[in-house]
Amino acid sequence: MLLFTRPLPKLKTSARAFEDAGIDAVGVATSDIVYIPSESRAARDFISTTALDAIVVTSVYAVEATVEGIKQKSSTDTHLTTLIAVGDATAKKLHKAFSHTPNVTILTPCDHTSEGILAMQQLNEPNCQHVGIIKGEGGRDAIAQGLVQRGIEVSSFCVYKREQLTRPVYTKRWKISDVSGIIATSEAMANQLITHYGNTLLTLPWLTVSERIANSLKNIGVDCVFVCSRATDQALTAWVKDNWEY
Repeated sequence: MLLFTRPLPKLKTSARAFEDAGIDAVGVATSDIVYIPSESRAARDFISTTALDAIVVTSVYAVEATVEGIKQKSSTDTHLTTLIAVGDATAKKLHKAFSHTPNVTILTPCDHTSEGILAMQQLNEPNCQHVGIIKGEGGRDAIAQGLVQRGIEVSSFCVYKREQLTRPVYTKRWKISDVSGIIATSEAMANQLITHYGNTLLTLPWLTVSERIANSLKNIGVDCVFVCSRATDQALTAWVKDNWEY
C-alpha cells in the first residue's frame, strides 16, 4: 500500500484517481485550505489597476482572485495579460475562465516547479520588469527571490493559507506497517506527516514533485527519494506504475 498527501479539498479526487489506476493507496490530508479575504481583495484591486508583465498563479486556490482582478480591468485596457500557471489543474481552470478573452495568454512551465517557472523565457526577457505572484501563505518564496535577484519588481499576494488539521483525515483505514512508499506533493505536508508519525517514515521510499522537496527530505534523514516533475494525479499514478511495486 502507498500513502499519499493532499490538502483536504483535493483528497477525495486524488483517492479516486489512484483507485481508477488500480493502485492500492490511502490518502491523508494533514491540512485544509483557508482563504484570506483581505489579501484576495488586495490582489483583485491591484491586478485590476496595474499593468504587469506577467502574473504567476501558483495553484487552483489562487485562480479566483486572479480572475476577478483581470475581469475588473477597464474594457478599454487592451494590455496583453500573461498568466503563468504552475500546474495543469491551475492552467485548466484559467483557460475555462478566459476562454472568450483574447488578450489573456496562459502558459505553463515545462517543469511544474519554482525552478521551472524561473527558467521560462517570458521571465528572462529584458522587458519583463514587474511580475505579480498570487500564491498561498508561506509557499513559492523561491520564485519571488529569484526574480528580485534579476532586478525585477515583484508584487506578491497570499490569498490563502494551509491550516494544519487537529487530526489528519484519511480516505480509508490503514496501518504504518502496510505502507511501502509515500507520495508527498508539498514540503509542508511531508513535514506534517513526519511530525505526526515519527521517524519510522524516514526509512520508506518517498516520491515528491520537485528537487527542492526531495533535498529537504534528504536533509532530515529520508534515505530514498524520487522526483516526479508534475504534481497531477495522472502524472503521479503513471510514475508509480512505471517505477514502484504496489
